[in-house]
Amino acid sequence: MWSRKRFDIDYSDLIYGLGAALTVGNAQRQELQKKLEDWWISDSTGEAIACLSVRSGWDLLLQGLQLPPGSEVAMSALTIPDMVTIVRHHGLVPVPIDLDPRTMAPDPASLDRAVGPRTRVIIIAHLFGGRVDLAPILAARDRVGAILVEDCAQAFTPGFRGHPDADVSCFSFGNIKFATALGGALLRLRDPQLGDCLRQIQLTYPVQNSRNYTSRLLKYLGLKTLSSRAGFTALIWGCRRLGIDYDRLLNQSVKGFPQDELISRLRHQPCAPLLALLRRRLQGYTEERLAAQTHRGQRLIQLLQEYCPQIGVPGVAASPNLHWVVPILAEDPEIAIATLANAGFDATQGNSMTVVDPPETHQEREPRNTREMFQHLLYLPCYPAMDDTTLVSMAQALRPIFSPSLSQFSRMSSP
Repeated sequence: MWSRKRFDIDYSDLIYGLGAALTVGNAQRQELQKKLEDWWISDSTGEAIACLSVRSGWDLLLQGLQLPPGSEVAMSALTIPDMVTIVRHHGLVPVPIDLDPRTMAPDPASLDRAVGPRTRVIIIAHLFGGRVDLAPILAARDRVGAILVEDCAQAFTPGFRGHPDADVSCFSFGNIKFATALGGALLRLRDPQLGDCLRQIQLTYPVQNSRNYTSRLLKYLGLKTLSSRAGFTALIWGCRRLGIDYDRLLNQSVKGFPQDELISRLRHQPCAPLLALLRRRLQGYTEERLAAQTHRGQRLIQLLQEYCPQIGVPGVAASPNLHWVVPILAEDPEIAIATLANAGFDATQGNSMTVVDPPETHQEREPRNTREMFQHLLYLPCYPAMDDTTLVSMAQALRPIFSPSLSQFSRMSSP
């Protein structure tokens, strides 16, 4: 069985992190943070802030902006639930922007409906490894005097620090991201005064417990071993023998903060070992490493379109596209998952994302395309360890379950 995803971290990095947990104390934390932030912004402009996670940075930003209650935050209709929870925690109103499934960029008509006189923030997510053209969003920002935040959590590349005209660009290095340090995020802020404000707020936070971070390193040392083909096959066999739902087990193993503790858990400064490992990962990360993943994604999509002409691939027209994940649209995702499992491939619908609901008083802002797409969304395993023969086998396994009845999705998300 091929696992759904491989963690983008080497054993040497995990061992380095464990060594840092033993040798790097929080007395060195501020120096580590400053060096990391200075390096991140060295080829760009503005201010950089290292945070515990992108969600921590998002909460920090909304604290610093001090927006009037009831202000609207226009946001990509597909995002992680915590981003919406944080908006509501600050007394603000999330407003979804429907997406074009071909590019995963905002639909122009929906963007016009979502951005109005009450809009104070626009946050756009670059999804699935693709990158959104921000020109129309920048125009909408300037029209209403809002600030533009770009969520680059799924779009990291070495040297990319975000669009130069975005007010805030957020990069995540959490568990399943490129260049993961099993946590940590970097924000680039165009306005230095806003950066100083956020920095002062973050300095009031307690520091993340280094022992908890050490436990995470040890957990992912085990999970990395289990994500190998032999290890994952053994895990599936054991779960089936014991009657355990392995899909639920895997989703829980990489889950973030508990909902009832979300805000308090977000409001921590990153510990010194995390900062040390994050700096190592970013400074040593190469274009060649990323190119291997991009090539595999491109090849899988080519094979899918050859063997399953009716298949829909969200984001296929985005350029550039790193193929952080390879999503498809299936009429019945559960049947597709079972079919792929029988062929030795672990696909998943996942449970990490949600569709943003419109305000109760503005149901015309319902993101219909995104909601329909989300109901049929499925993620395929795809990473450099999977050779061409393996990818062909996966594409062939999918062929029997696709039919002309899916032509609506093909139109939605084909080139």
